[in-house]
Amino acid sequence: MMELERHPIIAHGELYVEPITKRFHPVNKKYPREYEEAKNMLLSDLKQINDLISNNSTNMQELFSEEKIVCFRMEPKFEAKSYAPQSIVAISDNLDLVGGRKYKIDEDTSAKLYFVKTTNPGLSDLYNTLLYGKKDDVATWRNQICSLRKIDFLNPKEKILGFDDDWNEGSIEIVLHPIKIDIDSTIKSFYNNIGISPELTRIKVYEDGLIFISTKCTRTQLESLARFNVLRTVHPIGKIKVNPFRTAINNFDLPLVKDIGKVSKIKVGVFDGGANVSHPLLANYVSNIDVSAADANDEFIDHGTAVCGIILHGRLSGKSNKVLSTPCVSINSYRVLPVLDSNDIELYEVIDAIENIVPAERDIKLYNLSLGPVGAILDDSISRFTYALDRLTYDVQDDEINPLFSIAVGNDGDMPYPYNRIQAPSDMVNGLAVGAYTYTNDGSKERAFYSCVGEGREGAKIKPDILEFGGTAEHPFIVAANNAKYIAGDAGTSFASPLAVHKIGKLMARSQNISPHLGRTLLIHSAEYNESIPLYDQGFGFCSNSVEEMLTCTDNKVTILYSGTLLKAHTVKLPIFSPRINKVAGMVDIQWTITTIVDPCANDPDGYTSNCIEDTFVPNDMIFNFSKGNKSKNLNLTKPEDCEKARLLIEDGYMRSDGPVSHPAKLYWDEVDLRNKDLKWDTVINKTLRMRGSSLLNPFLTLHAICRNDFDDNKIKYFVAISINAPKYEGSLYNSILQNYRNLAPIEISNINRIMVPNKK
Repeated sequence: MMELERHPIIAHGELYVEPITKRFHPVNKKYPREYEEAKNMLLSDLKQINDLISNNSTNMQELFSEEKIVCFRMEPKFEAKSYAPQSIVAISDNLDLVGGRKYKIDEDTSAKLYFVKTTNPGLSDLYNTLLYGKKDDVATWRNQICSLRKIDFLNPKEKILGFDDDWNEGSIEIVLHPIKIDIDSTIKSFYNNIGISPELTRIKVYEDGLIFISTKCTRTQLESLARFNVLRTVHPIGKIKVNPFRTAINNFDLPLVKDIGKVSKIKVGVFDGGANVSHPLLANYVSNIDVSAADANDEFIDHGTAVCGIILHGRLSGKSNKVLSTPCVSINSYRVLPVLDSNDIELYEVIDAIENIVPAERDIKLYNLSLGPVGAILDDSISRFTYALDRLTYDVQDDEINPLFSIAVGNDGDMPYPYNRIQAPSDMVNGLAVGAYTYTNDGSKERAFYSCVGEGREGAKIKPDILEFGGTAEHPFIVAANNAKYIAGDAGTSFASPLAVHKIGKLMARSQNISPHLGRTLLIHSAEYNESIPLYDQGFGFCSNSVEEMLTCTDNKVTILYSGTLLKAHTVKLPIFSPRINKVAGMVDIQWTITTIVDPCANDPDGYTSNCIEDTFVPNDMIFNFSKGNKSKNLNLTKPEDCEKARLLIEDGYMRSDGPVSHPAKLYWDEVDLRNKDLKWDTVINKTLRMRGSSLLNPFLTLHAICRNDFDDNKIKYFVAISINAPKYEGSLYNSILQNYRNLAPIEISNINRIMVPNKK
């Protein structure tokens, strides 16, 4: 078969993006009980809360500070942000929404709860407003009261998460609700009542008020801890570890690196155990920065050397005695392991270092982390590590490029569920979580048995994002060893993640149109999904081996790139460029991938992504819906007979839809369906549709920005890749697009010399 001619993918789709007005139709919600019944139930709940607070006996179950946290538990099916009890807390300055999460009603039913910070006067304000009917005639108030199931406190079992029955002692992470009144005395009381020494803790208070504490405790202390009302959650922290090399391959000649006296100005940051910068494969291209004050450790240096070698050169198998190309990136290797702290709360030392380095290194926008604490993520608790990286990704100046973190998902994939789930911080919503694959005996790809699986958390339910080669004992990953005389064979997600970074670095080196997050988009967009493998084993699929294929397309399978920024409630239209597509015989495939960067909200694991984009696909811009009551008809207004039908329907009282008919129609999906089926609130959207060419006419996507958690002013950055594949298109779809849309242009694919600067070493 003749190989198809390849062309550079097309950029600047955003030049044709148009704002549109989207009208929303209210949906009438049926409430589970009448207002008077709901009000009386809540009055009873508030009386019980007051009795508990007033009980000063030593046997009481809750320890309170001046600020109290109460739970507003919603009825099932009231997860949407429009049902948040804003009208209720607005009655008093002493009531404040400070987060939320899911809670279990029974084994099969869960619902949303909101945390409300209050004081004794605040509780009195709420009780009196209900008792004396001060808001009884306000419809919004009545509806929000009817949507509440109960007001109470979080019970100890809901606070203690992720501990096995046989857990007796170990490192933990404590998360406290935002408190403002007398924080110091609250924390002092915390220490005194639990019996934990302040010297054995590390504390991080974020500007939004969330407090993370890392320490060690016993089972008895854990149970005492759960009595504190300001405790949001506590979960175990696994020890950071790296895999030692299993195999040393001695009879393997190292490849040489072509030295042109220059290095790439595209710099990658690596947080690891250091690197042997004198190694022939790393020399001249890696700078080692000692962040940890502890002495370097050979095992960690081995690991960091291997990771750096992969980012520079990719896979080394089959490259014996060969001359490798000059690396298209250079590396700053930050040695953060081992840590100095002898109390084994090393996690916070590493996070502190990352939070200091990333904002300061403004020329580095691509990072690799092949480390993290052992232990599966928990749905109802966000680790500080995850939150820190998501914040660092989002918090940049308007004119700056957002950094991208590529994270290994962990190597406990062979454990029973849920202990085989991905590990923090790979559950971050703004990064790239990379699992590992290997080869079967027949040469096909499969998830490596050790690679942790999804699902991820709310906001990034599909995790890992992709699988990259990680190796096994039978098919080892050949990497640079610390000892420069040898290469080593090993396996792990630690090596899959830097291989993905290697490819993003190559994408950036080949074209200045590619930023790190657009590279993330292309890796997901081009991933090969295997229908026979479970979704949460592979994420969006197996990473393509060819960077050249990611950057190019063919005559009749064309990829266009878009990027932009959206504000709350704004809607834009992205045209899917396809001249004369309605004349194509047979089927047409349309695929789109959207990645976003959003502000994280650690106060609410169920609402962790404070912003999202809702996408809608419109296949034909001339098909409209005409409705009257429960009757509706779709008509194609390019057909004269349908135009006549439309005229008669309008005369009969039918109304035409505001915009063309979308596919599929999502207007009447509830919040649960939108989250589970359409992945609403997720930061990655990846969809493919197959339709007849004759059913398409000027197809387009709409992107609509929504927000929650009072993040109304935050911008959402988006990156989009859309591919249209029309095998039976007459002529060249690629050329037709460029001829009809003159502002579009192929990306510039350049020689690596474009990004080379003199080597100062």
